Amino acid sequence: VNILKLSLLLLLVAPTLLLKADDWPTWRGANGNGLSNEKNIPENWSMEENVTWKVKLPGPGNSSPVVAKGKIFVTQAIENGKQRALLCFDRRTGDKLWERVTSFPDKEPTHKTNPFCSASPATNGKLVVVTLGSAGMIAYDFEGKEVWRRKDLGPERHLWGTASSPVPYGKTFIQYRGPGPLVFMLSLDAATGETVWKRDLP
Repeated sequence: VNILKLSLLLLLVAPTLLLKADDWPTWRGANGNGLSNEKNIPENWSMEENVTWKVKLPGPGNSSPVVAKGKIFVTQAIENGKQRALLCFDRRTGDKLWERVTSFPDKEPTHKTNPFCSASPATNGKLVVVTLGSAGMIAYDFEGKEVWRRKDLGPERHLWGTASSPVPYGKTFIQYRGPGPLVFMLSLDAATGETVWKRDLP
């Protein structure tokens, strides 16, 4: 599937596999190595073969879907990045359960191959956290209720755009911010969004 096309499709494997499938809570999976513990998965793929459902998304994107507790979360940039969204789908049926949109009218650079909102969501099983570039970071519960929002992290500016994804770690989420006027690593309390620690980087 070419996720850079407007006709982007989200594909899932057969229902019998969904009953046993591991969650995939962050970019590159639970262990951060891009490997799954699943066995006996399909080896052949097409637009029809081994596909349970398809969903056409509203725009292009580079982020990876994450999966937890029967739900799939994926980010999208709409209206050329002026609207940045988190979408939630039912893992079994593909039905869209909810969508939350953050407006960001300011212009920021990116490359044509890297649409806005390219960072993957991350979840600790209770909350799903998204970083939306210069629009900040937001945490939602699994029903789509906003739990906290950080708009004070400063702009991110780079000609290639940004795509650094949050990482759940214990009771926190770790986030790299940059490039931009400020470059730093940040740890946020998962429940409140408050800063646990921050380290400036050269």
